[in-house]
Amino acid sequence: MIRENVFTPFATWSKPLVSEVAEAINLLKDNGYDAKQLTLATGLQEKNICNWTAKYKKEPLNVSSIPYPCWCFIAALIGRPNIATNGRVIEVDEIKRVLRLFKPSAFGSQNTFVCPTSDQFAKLIDSGLFAEMTTDNIAALFNWKPENVNESLRAGKLPYLNWCLIMMMFGINIQKMALKDLDSEITLNQ
Repeated sequence: MIRENVFTPFATWSKPLVSEVAEAINLLKDNGYDAKQLTLATGLQEKNICNWTAKYKKEPLNVSSIPYPCWCFIAALIGRPNIATNGRVIEVDEIKRVLRLFKPSAFGSQNTFVCPTSDQFAKLIDSGLFAEMTTDNIAALFNWKPENVNESLRAGKLPYLNWCLIMMMFGINIQKMALKDLDSEITLNQ
């Protein structure tokens, strides 16, 4: 059972135990996403997943080394989106307004993802279109370094995981976006 205090904003976040990360990964495996498929769909590296769940059978109470953004991403994949904002999403009159800023190739699994350009990012982030959509706010939510976020946006090279977390802030279901081969929605039974 995964503790509730691992599904919180960064300021109050308790790092999950290796057994909790393993439980989340196993839930994805039970739904057809073994390590190889999970890597293809999400970009999460198998070696990192192994490190985050190391010795979970022998030492289940060890604290995982998983970074907060990666945990936010995995949490969303198992049906717990937007933990960085306590479940709140940015209110949008029409989600198509956001989607139209980007090419359809930005909305798929990692293996088909084409990163938006710096011009496309500039239409959404720090544009004034949405007050919450600033580099500083995004960096604070996910414990990212603002200068790294700025550089990624400027270069049009934002990692897939980061892109998914930003899109999730608008209520976009990244489970459906990343895990295209799911038969049904994954939910974490608490």
